[in-house]
Amino acid sequence: MMSIRYFILLICLLMSTNLSAQSTPPLDRLISVDIRNSTVENALRQISQAGRFEFSYNPANIDGKAVVTLRLANTPVREVLNRVFQLRVTYKMRGNYVILLRADPPEAAPKSFLLDGYILDEQTGERITQASIFEKTTLASTVSNPFGYYRLRLPTNLPTVRLDVRKRAYVAETVIVRSRVSHSVSVRLSPQPLATSPVNATSSVSVLPVRVTEDTLRPAELLTSVAVEPPTPVVDSNPSQRTESAVERGRAGITKLFTSAQQAIHDINLNRDTLYRDWQVSFVPFIGTNHRLSGRISNRISVNALVGYSFGVRAFEVGGLMNLVRTNVNGFQAGGLANVVGGQVDGFQAGGLVNVVGGRVDGFQVGGLANVVANNVRGFQTAGLLNVTARSVKGVQVAGLVNYTQGNVNGWQVAGILNRARRVTSGLQIGLINIADSSGSVPIGLISYVGKGGYQRIEIGANEVNLLNVTFRTGIRRFYNILTAGYSFEREGSPQLSAGYGLGTAFRLSNSTLLNLEGTYHHLFYFDRTYSDNWNSQIRLSTLLEIKLSSHLSLAFGPSFNWYFSNDGYPRPFLQPDVTLFADRTDSYSSALHSGWIGFQIGLRYGVW
Repeated sequence: MMSIRYFILLICLLMSTNLSAQSTPPLDRLISVDIRNSTVENALRQISQAGRFEFSYNPANIDGKAVVTLRLANTPVREVLNRVFQLRVTYKMRGNYVILLRADPPEAAPKSFLLDGYILDEQTGERITQASIFEKTTLASTVSNPFGYYRLRLPTNLPTVRLDVRKRAYVAETVIVRSRVSHSVSVRLSPQPLATSPVNATSSVSVLPVRVTEDTLRPAELLTSVAVEPPTPVVDSNPSQRTESAVERGRAGITKLFTSAQQAIHDINLNRDTLYRDWQVSFVPFIGTNHRLSGRISNRISVNALVGYSFGVRAFEVGGLMNLVRTNVNGFQAGGLANVVGGQVDGFQAGGLVNVVGGRVDGFQVGGLANVVANNVRGFQTAGLLNVTARSVKGVQVAGLVNYTQGNVNGWQVAGILNRARRVTSGLQIGLINIADSSGSVPIGLISYVGKGGYQRIEIGANEVNLLNVTFRTGIRRFYNILTAGYSFEREGSPQLSAGYGLGTAFRLSNSTLLNLEGTYHHLFYFDRTYSDNWNSQIRLSTLLEIKLSSHLSLAFGPSFNWYFSNDGYPRPFLQPDVTLFADRTDSYSSALHSGWIGFQIGLRYGVW
C-alpha cells in the first residue's frame, strides 16, 4: 500500500516539474550540462533533453560536426547556446521549439549593436524581473522580462557606453562597455543592506554606493576599470507610511492613465536618478525624444503635441492637451486642457480646463475651470469655476463659483458664490457666501459667517407688524447680514408671512451693551389676495440696544423708521401700536401707495459674546 502512495507522489512531482518547465520559454529555462569533446549535434541533443524542448534548424546552416566542450550549471538555455555557437547563430522560439538561424554577416561599419543578458541577484543567483536597464546619452532603455532577460540596441558611435541598471531595493550598478559588437552582458545586483535608525531620527537613511561592475563573460575584451562613483543616499526601504492627499491620489491616477507600464517601472526603479536635457519634443508620453525615460528627465524646454510626461521643467513647457510633470515647474507652462504637476510651480501656469499641483504655487495660475493646489499659493490664482488650496493663500484668488482654502488667507478671495478659508488675516472675502473660522477683516457678501470672533445671533421677537419674528444675524460686529421671517397668526389686516434680508453694524457701548444700526427689506405675503404678481414691500431702519443677560443670552429692543409701498391698491398692514407718519400717499410715476410709521421691536437673542 505504501509503495502505491510513493508511486503516485512521484508521478505528481514529475508532472508538476514538467508543467513548470513548459510554462517557462525554452530559451529562459535553467539547465545544467556537461559536454566534453562532443559534436555540436550531440551537444544540441543534450541541451534539448535537459530543457525539455526541441530544436529546429537547417543542417546546411549548422556545422554539426564541430567539437565543443562545455560545463555549466543552472544556466539559461540562451547563454548555453551563446557558448556553443559564439554568436554565429540567432534563435527564435515557436511554442516549445527553438529555431536556429545563421546569423547575418556583420556589416563593415555597423551603426548599432545589441547588448543582452540577465539581471541576477548576487546573493541568491535568482533572476530579477522588472529591472531597469538604460544608457544615459541615447536614453535607450528596457526592462528585464519575467525571467530576468533584457535586450538593448545601442549606436556604435557612442564615445563611451555606460550601461546603468536599477532595481528598487538593490544597489545601483553601472557597466562600462568598450566593445561595439553585439554580445551578452549579465549583471548581478546586490540587495540594499537594512538601514539602522539613527538616534533622534524619524526615518532611517543608509548611504550606498553606485557600483561599477565588469562583464563576467568577456572582462578583458569588453571593459575598462573605473573608479567608484560618489555615494548616493538611499532612504530605508520601509519608511513610515504617509497618507496621500486627495490631490496626490488624483494626480497619480491621471499619470497612470497616460503612461506606459514600462515608464511606471522606470519611475519606481530610478527614484534616485534624475537626468537632465535642454529640450524635448513628444507626441505622447512614450513617443518622444526622451523615450520611456521621460518620467526621470528634467527638461529646460518641453514641447508636447498631445500629452507630455517629464520629471521636471526648468524654463518653458507647452502641451496640446496635457502636461504631466512629476516634480517642479520653473518658468512658463501652458496646457490645452490641463497641467498636472507633482511638485511646486514657480512662474506662470495656464490650463485650458484645470491645473493640479501637488506642491506650492508661487506666481500666476490660470485655470479655465479649476485650480487645485495641495500646498500654499503665493501670488494670483484665477479659475472659471473653482480654486481649491489645501493650505494657505498669500495673494489673490478669483473664481467664477468657489474659492476654497483649507488654511489661512492673507489677501483677497473673490468668488461668484462661495469663499471659504480658515483664517483671513488681511484683505477681503467678497462673494455671495463667505465662510471663515476667524477673520481680521470685513467679509462682503449676501451671507457671511465667521466662527471665532464673529457675530452670530438667533433672535425670537415681535414688532408692530408681526407677532412673531425669527431673525438670524451672521458676520462680524462691524458688518453683518440679517435673515428674518415673520408670522402674524392670521391677524386681520396683517400679512400671513413676511421674509426679509438686511445689513447691520454693532457698536460696543460697554462690556455688556451693544448698539445695533440695521437696515432691512421685507416682502409681505397676502395669500388671500387676487393677483399673485403684486408686491407689498417694507423697508425698516432700526436702532436697537442689545443688553447682555448671560454668556449666551441677551435682550434687544428699540425703535425703527418704516416705509411701506404696494401696487395692489390695499392699504398698509395693521399696526400695533400705530404711530403713523404718513399714509396712502401716491406718486406721479406709478400706481403705488406709500405709507410711513414709527415702529418698535423687542426680542430675545442667543449668541456668544
